[in-house]
Amino acid sequence: MTRVRVRSLKNANVVALAFLLILLTVACSRISTPEGWSAGVVKDDALIIGTAEGSLLAVDKINGSTLWRAELQAPEDVDQAIYGKPAVADDAVYVGGYNGSLYVFDLQGQETKWGNQPMGGPIVGGPALVDDLVIVGTAVDESQDDGKGAVYAIDAESGDTVWRFPAEGGVWSSPTVADGVVYFGTLGQTVFAVSLEDGSELWRRNTGGAVVASPLVVGGRVYVGAFDSVFYALDAQTGNVDWKFTESERWYWTQALAAGNTIFAPSLDGNLYALDAVTGVKLWAFESEGAIVGSPTIVSGMLAIPVSDGGNSKVHLVEFNGSQKDSCRIGENVFTTLVADGDLIYFAATDKSIRALSISGNGNPDEEWVYLTDKDDPLPRDRAKAC
Repeated sequence: MTRVRVRSLKNANVVALAFLLILLTVACSRISTPEGWSAGVVKDDALIIGTAEGSLLAVDKINGSTLWRAELQAPEDVDQAIYGKPAVADDAVYVGGYNGSLYVFDLQGQETKWGNQPMGGPIVGGPALVDDLVIVGTAVDESQDDGKGAVYAIDAESGDTVWRFPAEGGVWSSPTVADGVVYFGTLGQTVFAVSLEDGSELWRRNTGGAVVASPLVVGGRVYVGAFDSVFYALDAQTGNVDWKFTESERWYWTQALAAGNTIFAPSLDGNLYALDAVTGVKLWAFESEGAIVGSPTIVSGMLAIPVSDGGNSKVHLVEFNGSQKDSCRIGENVFTTLVADGDLIYFAATDKSIRALSISGNGNPDEEWVYLTDKDDPLPRDRAKAC
C-alpha cells in the first residue's frame, strides 16, 4: 500500500467519523453550530441553491452573477442552515430550514403565499413536490417530546397540513415519491412506504443501521444504502428484500444513481459500486481514495463523482465501464450532490463556494465560475482556476 493511499484512507476515516458525530448529535438533540450543504436546482436560466450561511441564492447558471438572495426569516437566536435541495415549481421555490420551518418564495426570491410554516423540528432533507403537495420530514418533532421525527404533507397553496406520519426515528432522508407512494428512511433504522393520499403506512423494512440517504425508486424497486454498510434493493410494493450488497466497508450517505440496468451506489468507503439492478451483482467498482458523500450525476456521457478527501478533494469523470477519464482538484470537501445541466455541473464546497464546471465530450473539466457566498466580491476574477 502506498503512502498516498494511507493518507487517503485516513482522510476518509476522518470524514466518516465527522458524519457519525453529527448524526449522534442530531439523534440526541441539535447540531450546536449548523452549517448547511445544500444541492442546487436549475430552473430556466438560474441555479437555485442554499448557502452555508442559511440563505437561499439564485445565480445565473452561465456566468454565476447574482440574480437574488433571500434570507430565511426567523428569530435571531434560532439556528439558520439549509441542508436539503430546494424543490422548484413553475411559480415557487420550497425549501426546508434547519430552524424548523418550511419556506416558500416566488422565482424572484420574495416570500409568497403562506411565507413559512413551522414544522415542529429541524429539517435536514429536502422537500419533495408532487401535484399540490409538499412532502417534508423533520429530524425531531419537538412538539411530541419523544425525540422522534415525522413526515408531513403540506398543501402547496395554503400551507396547511394535509397529513402527518409519525416516524420511529428522526428523518434526515429526503422523501422520494413514485406512483402515489412516499418512500423515506429514518435514523431509527427503518425504510418506510406511506400513501401519498392520506399518509397511511403501506409497509416498513428494518435495516441494520440508520438510513439518511434518499431512496431511489426505479423499475419496481427501492434502492437505498444504510449505516450498516449494506445497500438494499426492496420490492417497491411490499418492502421485501430482493437483494443486498454487502461489500462496502463504510456507510451509505447519499442517493444512488440509475442508468439503464445499472445502479451506481456511492459509499463513504470511497467506492462507487456499479451493481446489476436485477441481481445486485457487482459489475465494477471505482476506487476514489476518498469518501463519496454527495451523489454523482451523468454529464457529457459519463459519470461525474464528488470525492471528499480534505485538500485533495476532486470531481472525477468516469466512463460507464469504470475507467477514469479525468478529474478536477477542488481542494475543499464536496458534501453536496452534483447537479447537471447540459455540459455543466454545479455544486457547493466547504469553503462556502458554489462552483460550475463544464465537461467536454472527451471528459476534460474546465472551471467556469466560482461564487463565494460569504464575500463582498462573490465572483473573484483573479482567482486561480481549479481546472
